[in-house]
Amino acid sequence: MKTVLKNGRILDPSQDIDLIGSLVIEHDQVVEYGKKVDERGAVEVYDCTNLWITPGLVDPHVHLREPGEEHRETIVSGTQSAAAGGFTTICCMPNTNPALDTPSLIDFIMDKAASPEAGGVFVAPVGALTVGNDGTRLTDLAALKKAGIVAASDEEHPIQDSAVMTRAMETCLQFDIPIMAHCDDTSLSAGASMNEGAYSAMLGLKGMPRSAEEIMVMRNCLLSLHTGCQLHIMRVSTWGAVEMIRQAKYLGAPVTCEICPHHFSLTEEAIGEFNPLFKTTPPLRTSLDVDMLIEGLRDGTIDCIASDHSPYANYEVQVPFEEAPFGMVGLESVVGVTLTNLTHKGVLSPLETIRKLSSAPAQILRLEAGSLKPGETPVAQVCVIDPEVTWQFDVTKTFSKGKNSPFQGMPLKGKVVLTICGNEIYRDARFDARRLAGVG
Repeated sequence: MKTVLKNGRILDPSQDIDLIGSLVIEHDQVVEYGKKVDERGAVEVYDCTNLWITPGLVDPHVHLREPGEEHRETIVSGTQSAAAGGFTTICCMPNTNPALDTPSLIDFIMDKAASPEAGGVFVAPVGALTVGNDGTRLTDLAALKKAGIVAASDEEHPIQDSAVMTRAMETCLQFDIPIMAHCDDTSLSAGASMNEGAYSAMLGLKGMPRSAEEIMVMRNCLLSLHTGCQLHIMRVSTWGAVEMIRQAKYLGAPVTCEICPHHFSLTEEAIGEFNPLFKTTPPLRTSLDVDMLIEGLRDGTIDCIASDHSPYANYEVQVPFEEAPFGMVGLESVVGVTLTNLTHKGVLSPLETIRKLSSAPAQILRLEAGSLKPGETPVAQVCVIDPEVTWQFDVTKTFSKGKNSPFQGMPLKGKVVLTICGNEIYRDARFDARRLAGVG
């Protein structure tokens, strides 16, 4: 079948393309794009005037919870949520139960993601860096890479021992495996539930000091510089961490980093009177941190945007703040929150917005994604976004099993209306009216 997306704004950061034109998909592949294309034989033609046509989005940090925590999310529900959010490739974290520390578990993830009932997106597994995420014994990283992992991480159980982290980096360098690191000195953050400062003191809660994040950011950047191992720092949240990453890059360390939408759009004050929907790790920080994080996005120190999609069952979240788990769902709100808080405020241009949501994470993790160039990806990976539509986020209408969103009821500007990964995998109802009469 031949499909034409017509008269849209084509944004492809992988080729620095920003033009008004049309894109042709035939036999599940992008075959042509430009100001003029061959529409003959098209079964479907859609008018994309005032819409963005972009590469499918790439999320480097998603928790699918399966195996072992299917009451929170499954591979099927998580990939469906990803498709609705415009993502055609997602990287799933290894802190499942059991942890993704054997080739058989990697096979399980990839087989389940490819099943007909799943959401149709590509799932790139991140393998456990240590056995059972115990922080001591390295996994068989060569075998995990052969099974299909794209990176290694101990995610929510960051390695505390610098000697172990050094061995991990030396081993990953040998096998050309990036390390994705959550940076937290747990001796400083243990038992805490929000940012340390005046607000935590007012609420009577133990706070996580920014130094807990920054000490580990500095350590890991130095080890990356000394070993040469590719390091990707997950969910940066403090101005100090941004500055350290900026300096590490200046020194030549192979370091990249990501930020989550809640860290550039919310502050610790959003917790209000102990609202557990705003509990996350690292925690929401101060307005100064938000300002400096936004500057890091603007100047390129922060490479990409990730959801850190962390679903939980309702009964797990509807508890006192200190007992609630850390994490928020995010796959279906990323685009709206990003455009509302960054693009429409002039922080990022449309092309840079898509770079941080698509081509940059694809390049960091060497994924076959993030491009509209014919033949660059296994199948067509395309996202269509309405940047001007205003809507209210309603987590009860999302595909994810988890409903723990801090953005519930928030007015947003910008929404995904079509996602294609080979075949069409998500379509917003408002996009139907764009089909041109008399075609197909």
